Formats: sequence, C-alpha cells, structure tokens
Amino acid sequence: MRPNLPSLHGAYSGFGRFVNGLKPLVNVGGFIAGQHGNQIEFPSPRRVALFDDFLGDVLSDEWNAVEGTDTDATQAVLAGGIGGLLRLTSGNDDANGTQATDASGVTSFLNWQAANGDLIFQARLKVSRITNAYIYAGFTDVISAELPVISAGSAETVTTNATDGVGFLFDTNFTTDTWHLVGVATDVDATVQTLTDAPVADDFFTVRIEVTHEGKASFYLNGKQVGTTMTGAVTPAADLTPCVYVSNADGTSAVNLDVDYIHCAMNRAADGDAT
Repeated sequence: MRPNLPSLHGAYSGFGRFVNGLKPLVNVGGFIAGQHGNQIEFPSPRRVALFDDFLGDVLSDEWNAVEGTDTDATQAVLAGGIGGLLRLTSGNDDANGTQATDASGVTSFLNWQAANGDLIFQARLKVSRITNAYIYAGFTDVISAELPVISAGSAETVTTNATDGVGFLFDTNFTTDTWHLVGVATDVDATVQTLTDAPVADDFFTVRIEVTHEGKASFYLNGKQVGTTMTGAVTPAADLTPCVYVSNADGTSAVNLDVDYIHCAMNRAADGDAT
C-alpha cells in the first residue's frame, strides 16, 4: 500500500500493514480500532479477542467475582451505568491495612499465554480515591482471590503472590504513591519500575500491556508508552487470566473502582492445541 493513499479518520484506506506509523482501515491480520497504545481488536481467524463493556446488570460468565475474607466486598454491573460499568467495591473490615482481606476483583479463566504472541491487556478504570488505596490491573495465574503483587511496605519493593503475572500496580504502602510496573516469571520478580504518574480520583484512565512471545512487556498509560521494556515479565508458557483488583490500605473505609471495559487479545495457536 502506498503512503500517499487517502486517510479516513486517521487510518489509510486500503489493505496491508503499517504505513507511516498508522494502521490501514483493513488489516490482513484482523480488524483493529483506535490509535497505537489505545486499541481494541476484534476476533479473527488470526486473533483471539475478548472485549467486555459490562452492559446490562449481571456479570457475564466470562468473569469470576472474587474477594477477600471480608464479605462486604462486592462486584456489581450497574444497571444505570450509561455505556456499561462494572463497580468493584472493596471491603471495610478493620484488618490493620491488610489489602488481601478487603480485596474485591474479577478474574476470567486461564485462556491466555504470552507464548502465542502479541498478548494484550487493556482496561479503562476510575478509582474513588487515591489515599489508602490499592489497584492491580493486568494478568495473573490463578482465578481465585489473590492479590498478584503488593507493596512489601519498604521503599519500592514488592511481595509477589503470583507465580506468573504482569500488571500496573498502585499501592499507597509504597514510599512513592505512583504507578508501579511489575512482573513475575516462575517466581522470579522482574525489576520494578516506578513511574511519576498516579491515578486521579474520579477520573478515568486507561492502562495497556503488550507482551511478546518471549515474555517481554511494554506498558501504556492513557495511550502513551511509559517505562521501559520489561524482560522476564511472565513465563511465556504460563497460563494466565486477565484480572482487576481494588482494596483499601487503611482497613476501615471502602474504595470503589469503576471498570468501563476490559479487553484482551493474542495470536491464535497455529497448532490448534487446547493447552
């Protein structure tokens, strides 16, 4: 496709691959909407894709509602959420700031592997407050309630509960109350990256993670790449589920995390194996 073909809403008209940094209107690999760093892919013969806008008033079968031991935590699709909205509400049990007790989240199923190639996670989220709060969004390796990565409560170090996982982490138990990029591959922690960006209370933000077949991860915040490529982000052959978690860090007051959508995609297995 020639670079002088006409443009339609920022995409060159025609078939093919990237041209001058833009994807064409129709791509032989499948259909993609949005600019680089903030894109939604549709299922195709080449790509497996999941997109949930949380419409209606019931959590669909693709998701597991998971929570800590405080049963006040909830996961509710809001019937009045214009455009679709899932609200995760943390518990409020007095547990001395133990995030796992008050955790609320959703996981899916272990349908995803970096080894397939071009593994994607993207979500648009909004948190009710950024004081005494915890957020994790990305991949992990269990579908039951488990906060994949938490602050170790010392400087910018982490405790990884997941054997494999990669994600955006906001935990006010860190010294720096900003986003941290985290990963773990077969119980080996990747180097934590501390960003200068932090979520803004009651403002939507979009997080995106792209993982290569080698387990290297790139991160995007609101459509812009942040941090550096993370090596050893996950084990390529590890079975993963997308997940989003919220909790509090004071043990007494609930935090809401609104999820506008969650999107995942990866290359379809060439050999057709189920695992």
